[in-house]
Amino acid sequence: MSRRFFDPQRFQASRPAELGPHASHHIGKVLRMRPGDPLTLFNGEGGEWSATIEAVDKKAVTVLPDAFLDLDRAAPRPVTLGLPLIKGDRMDFAIQKAVEMGAAAIQVLESERTEVRLKGERESKKLDHWRQVAISACEQCGLNRPPVVDGVMPLKTFIDQAQGLRLIAHPGEQPLDAAAVRDATTLSLLTGPEGGFSDDELAAARQAGFHGFALGERVLRAETAPVALLASLWTLMA
Repeated sequence: MSRRFFDPQRFQASRPAELGPHASHHIGKVLRMRPGDPLTLFNGEGGEWSATIEAVDKKAVTVLPDAFLDLDRAAPRPVTLGLPLIKGDRMDFAIQKAVEMGAAAIQVLESERTEVRLKGERESKKLDHWRQVAISACEQCGLNRPPVVDGVMPLKTFIDQAQGLRLIAHPGEQPLDAAAVRDATTLSLLTGPEGGFSDDELAAARQAGFHGFALGERVLRAETAPVALLASLWTLMA
């Protein structure tokens, strides 16, 4: 399989296209690919293009798209993941793995026990970084539609606005109702912060129609829970 790259532009067969700065840097400076090398391109609108590098210069890489492949490797149901802020690189890990596991959207949250607080320019820079983490995960895993990554929302707002089957992960809850998961057309999945949910947050979620569930008796780390929980959802839908 050829290397995959995201670039948000419309491609046309047999029409050369100059890639944007991020893709061009990765191809020309990091990977040191050369004219004639094959690659795969996707723009986030669905499907992907087989292409060949035509030119590599200091400013940009030019490619020649060849054929469009109408491939969609999305998960069986769209899931919006409510992900409370996690310290350091573990947030990157959680986003990367959630993308690989097929989350359609990731909403970054601030809760009572969140240990990280972001405001202003710092939040904006982090959000740009997280979106690039999501794109890179798509390039690696084969998804052609990068998930929406939005930040930072109060947990209460997410609870009030959640759509579809609403699920909240919390230790000690019962296993998921497989029939309810299979019948759902959309899902909202809320996982806990590093310090866990407060009693008030749990009560607000349940009042808003969230169903609590857990994977056994183990307490999962904040960055591990989204991966395990998404995997369990796909297993129930199989």
